[in-house]
Amino acid sequence: MSTMPATLPPSSPPRDGPPVSAWLTALDFEWSELTRGYRPQAVANNALLFGQGLPLDAVYVVQAGRLRLTGDSVDGRKRHLMIIGANGLAGDCGLFLDGGRYLVSAEAATAAVVWALPAAAVAAALQRSPVLMRQYAALSALRYRIMLQHHALQGANSAGRRVCHHLLGLMGSYGTPHRDGTLISVAFTKQEMGDLCGLSRVSVSQILGRLARQGVVAEAGRHVVVLAPDRLAAVAQT
Repeated sequence: MSTMPATLPPSSPPRDGPPVSAWLTALDFEWSELTRGYRPQAVANNALLFGQGLPLDAVYVVQAGRLRLTGDSVDGRKRHLMIIGANGLAGDCGLFLDGGRYLVSAEAATAAVVWALPAAAVAAALQRSPVLMRQYAALSALRYRIMLQHHALQGANSAGRRVCHHLLGLMGSYGTPHRDGTLISVAFTKQEMGDLCGLSRVSVSQILGRLARQGVVAEAGRHVVVLAPDRLAAVAQT
């Protein structure tokens, strides 16, 4: 059993290396020791799985589809943090803290299939299995790096720069060879990108259109092809 994701995105924050992908999906983690004996359940698109501050009673393992994690800011606005896909976990961030409350909220970003596991059972399984704990530590560290990048990008960075950083992260994590460059194999929506960047869907569409006219990227159905990675990296720094 592999204990590290084959598609583990680059782990350095923007200033120190390649950006981290905020889409965590198709990870090479194995959680069957946790899910054995439980039945997966379907979750409708946009359905709320749990809310920030509520008692932490279940941890979710994603079988299919995607969840979006959000946090409430001090001004009451919802901050979109990351997208969790297949073989990811959600709802575990406060698992080992006194009080046992969810630190973020989770909604279905698409129709999804998840296992809802009792929090106490997940905590006990992690504590008795070094293999599971190493996986959990690797995933937790990755999510922490995503949060550090998210914080850095929400500063004075321009809208275009934020989108370009996320495209670089996606390319580094899920890029596959394409006749015209590098295909980002994860299909993301402009709404997802906008939510993570603090932009509207229209703004993201305009930025992608400008990059396409400049010959930096091209859209291929629901996917994006990076035509000129070096130019994309240069735009991300301007």
